[in-house]
Amino acid sequence: MANKLPFDNNAFIPGSLQDLGDARLLPASARTADHQLASPTGEIRNFLKKDLMVDKLNRIGPYLWLAGQPMPPKPLNYQVATCREIAVDERIDMHMVWEDSQRIHLKPLPRYLLDPQFWESHLVCKGLCCVSAPDKVNQEQQLGCRKELHKCALGFLSSYMALVRFESDFFIAQTYRLLPNTITWEMWLKLNQQLLRNDANNPANINSRYLFGELRLSRLNKICMIFHARPLSAYQITYHTYGELFHDYLTPVTAATIYVALVLTAMQVGLATNRLALSSPFQDASYGFTVFAILGPLIGILFIGVIWGLAFTNNMIGSWKFKQQQFALYEQSLVRDQLP
Repeated sequence: MANKLPFDNNAFIPGSLQDLGDARLLPASARTADHQLASPTGEIRNFLKKDLMVDKLNRIGPYLWLAGQPMPPKPLNYQVATCREIAVDERIDMHMVWEDSQRIHLKPLPRYLLDPQFWESHLVCKGLCCVSAPDKVNQEQQLGCRKELHKCALGFLSSYMALVRFESDFFIAQTYRLLPNTITWEMWLKLNQQLLRNDANNPANINSRYLFGELRLSRLNKICMIFHARPLSAYQITYHTYGELFHDYLTPVTAATIYVALVLTAMQVGLATNRLALSSPFQDASYGFTVFAILGPLIGILFIGVIWGLAFTNNMIGSWKFKQQQFALYEQSLVRDQLP
């Protein structure tokens, strides 16, 4: 590589995007399974699976009603009117997921989902797997089936049909670059009419995730922790530093401690009165609550310390294993480059 140019002069010469083929509709680069950068057109099927499939949400599908209502998402003008901050997020698993801080994540509509030829080439399934009986389809045909990919793509497209209903929604989407800037309002109207005529939002034609609109992130995290017994691996970790972890866990402990202090103060006032000072049940309750007030915060802080220790150990082990894996790949790449 050191003896040749990384690119030539043609890279900066304006030309027709049609010369790029499918590359004109895809991101500039993509991340492979081993966390390397590559061209999306190199393994376009793997790229589409990562960009559109919502397996993470489908795994907790039976419990999604706990995190959101089974109805299309509310339009963008409603999101803005209710003071929700729109966060542009390319992760499909975070599309239409909102945080307690009133921030909703939205994945921009990819250009390739607005190209009929791309649908024909990569998203429409025409194999025997979709036209034959399931028992007559072999394993190889099942692996090459595009049915689920098609349902995810159509579901994602239908979500924008609900998000961008009014012209005001369209201008909000353009402001946040959620829609390609080449699309006009008239084009969007025509597209929606065709989608509705073709029954694109029919529940039978879309992935079950898109039967739900906005999903609450804190509840998705609890679903993963409780129903999948993974207390250290939530749906999406909301903190990036240990300081944020302590803040999240100490906030309820602090609120509980303040409440305990108020109760203890009220009990002291009660014990100063003749009626309660001579009451045996109140004396027992005061004794028990005093012991709890002493031990409760200590147990809470100890619990937070255990959680921090487990999280720290888990992160260190994960980082070390990932480093070993990646550097092994780098060494293999260096060996290949040195071969004659």
